Amino acid sequence: MWPKTLMICLAAATLTACQSAEERQATQMAQCERYGFQRGTDAFANCMLELDKPTRATPGVTFGLGIGVGR
Repeated sequence: MWPKTLMICLAAATLTACQSAEERQATQMAQCERYGFQRGTDAFANCMLELDKPTRATPGVTFGLGIGVGR
């Protein structure tokens, strides 16, 4: 039972982590707006940069629970 449950959880986590660049950007923009930043301001741009750091800092492709294929 445990291995089956673990596999289901890993599969669900992997699938939810799959977003296109456009979807990720839209999610990040919405998050910055929820924080109260307004589009077109330096603060909004900094928010977007901060939210994008994990994506830019990881070479290669990552998915799921930090499992990835890098250089």
